[in-house]
Amino acid sequence: MKRTAAFALLALTAAAAGPHKVVRDNATLEFTFEWPAQAAAIPGLDLRFYKQAKKDLAEAEANALEDQKLAKEQERDFNGHYYSMTWSSAGQTPRLLSLQGGFETFEGGAHPNHSYDALLWDRSLGREIEIEDQFLRGGSFAALTRGPYCKALAREQFKRREGEKLDLPEFNECPKYSELAIAPVDKDEDGRFDTLDFIASPYVAGPYAEGEYENELPVTRQLMAAIKPAYRASYEPQRQ
Repeated sequence: MKRTAAFALLALTAAAAGPHKVVRDNATLEFTFEWPAQAAAIPGLDLRFYKQAKKDLAEAEANALEDQKLAKEQERDFNGHYYSMTWSSAGQTPRLLSLQGGFETFEGGAHPNHSYDALLWDRSLGREIEIEDQFLRGGSFAALTRGPYCKALAREQFKRREGEKLDLPEFNECPKYSELAIAPVDKDEDGRFDTLDFIASPYVAGPYAEGEYENELPVTRQLMAAIKPAYRASYEPQRQ
């Protein structure tokens, strides 16, 4: 099948109702990129994910074919490549949609690699926003959450490492927020966010063997007071 025809089939898959998915599965590459119905219902976001899926598929195919060619030249076994990107809804309000993404890839190395992402979509603005954009003053989000997050992470690191400190200093420090996937979550599914989920992918807060670190913080009244009025209705404080 020619590449143009293949992409036409992918477009039909992505145009179906409900969750959208772009799939390619053969001996060289197993590829999946999917996003939930909540995101597919937003034309701009749906198109963004479809374009990203097409781009990632082209790159993954090129990498797999190159590795297959090298394997033949080096007279070694070729292991088929694997790519999976799955976005899921962490909750939504009339204005905001919060998504969490899980990414996994295998390109013939010692082990698969995986990481996490987050995306917050503002329906009124028609675009992605950062968590900090919702606050009255710059730096408020970090000022209110940094201490509790770093303490929660340190407790989990201490537990996993049985009280030992690693020889690698970067894994004994609290990672920058820019390195984390931070998403508001509607745990009780009542249309308002009540929790903040922080995920540090492998190699961010610890070595690969420790996996990801996921820590949750409740939405507090102090946090609510720092949010812009336009976004305040999207959140609810938890009892402390």
